[in-house]
Amino acid sequence: MLLLTGGTHVIAAEVVVNETKAVTAEETAVDPATLPQSWDVAPSIPATHEITLENYLNEVLSVNLGYAAQRYNVDIAKAEADAAHLWSNPALGLAASRDLTFHGKKAVDGSGNAVSQTLSEPRSISLSQPFDISGKRRRRIRTADQTYKAAATNLKDFLRNLRLDAAVAFAEALAANATLEQQRKAVDYMTELVQIQQIRLKTGDISEADYLQSRLEEMQLQNDLKAAEADAVSARIAMCTFLGRESGQTTLIPEGKLNAPLNDYQLDQLITHALAARADLVALRYTRDAAQNAVLLAKAERFDDVELGISYTHNPASTNFDGASPRSNELGISLSAPLPLWNRNQYGISKAQSFFRQTQRQLEAAELKAEVEIRTVLTHYRATLKRIRQFQEELLHNAEVVLATRRKSYQYGEISLLELLEAQRTANDIRKNYNDALADAVKVYIEVQRAAALTETPVFNSTQ
Repeated sequence: MLLLTGGTHVIAAEVVVNETKAVTAEETAVDPATLPQSWDVAPSIPATHEITLENYLNEVLSVNLGYAAQRYNVDIAKAEADAAHLWSNPALGLAASRDLTFHGKKAVDGSGNAVSQTLSEPRSISLSQPFDISGKRRRRIRTADQTYKAAATNLKDFLRNLRLDAAVAFAEALAANATLEQQRKAVDYMTELVQIQQIRLKTGDISEADYLQSRLEEMQLQNDLKAAEADAVSARIAMCTFLGRESGQTTLIPEGKLNAPLNDYQLDQLITHALAARADLVALRYTRDAAQNAVLLAKAERFDDVELGISYTHNPASTNFDGASPRSNELGISLSAPLPLWNRNQYGISKAQSFFRQTQRQLEAAELKAEVEIRTVLTHYRATLKRIRQFQEELLHNAEVVLATRRKSYQYGEISLLELLEAQRTANDIRKNYNDALADAVKVYIEVQRAAALTETPVFNSTQ
């Protein structure tokens, strides 16, 4: 049986919040250590087999290519966060000079001696290191870390929606199978009836028109059966779209039955829980916080890094008798600091401020949309449960009683064939509508889970 978990007491334990307060990204932080350490995609199962919801979801998480691609966003953000911690590289300088005027030339001094006229040709080496004095590095680190957390949270949201979408596909396949089974039962009955009608026609109990009417009804039901079989196959193929590249070799047959969940949700509790726990909202808060910190970074970037340098210079002796100098060594220290006279990053600051205001409005819009979404899906959920209760408490039973009575009455010749066929059609329609209502209930239940972020586990389990 496919049972949707979560009684009233369970849901209440999940969504009750004792105190309403402002929600920040840090309060709902995603621990990066909980993320998968390996991004390798396992091969899909190339087989035709029956599968439960739990096994199906495990298969989806192992081989879904969209999930595999999404996970690289986390790797990219992590690399950027690690890079933000690095210091600026120092600069090594080497310098040398050559005397082009007197190098290699000689002159005769007053004593008649040939004296080299080469002037001093110094050689120097220097090392300079930029230093941040305005907190830019600290701001870069914080901005990159918040961006990384937003990417990790977006991955968590993608994974959760992937599981829910796969569960919807599984429920639709189960509903298609239920409709197919009901259609087969209707065809079996009509086939048996046509066989009996053929015998009665030969004995003269019925007219040829009644026999042909039965045969036409059987053919119509056979056509409906073929359509139901096509729908069931399409639903199974839709399940495979969540798998990896080998899914074309896989035919999945879902196991289980649909049961409607009966949870008494409280709207205010759902909204409170959603605003605090929905991964997409948490990710937007991280993005908003990163944008806010980017404003501070832009302001800090008004001041360029201060550069501190140290140098060593060796001056060889000069033998030019007009300007001789002894050999000497020099040690120098330099400090340079650009003056923000014209470019004070005013345009970068304006851009960062606009982006921050944009992310704040996006977060507010997303929170409002989430609240409207919860109100909408909860209304649909309650309406669907009323439909199911009406089927279970009255429609299904009455349709079966009427059909059984009509069949017996037709056997005794108390009603016409048209009345029997009408009762059969009505019973088929009611059963099909009931199966559709069950599928709708499961799907809208999943949407409640999605909108309110109630659980990270499968929303329903299949058991034999």
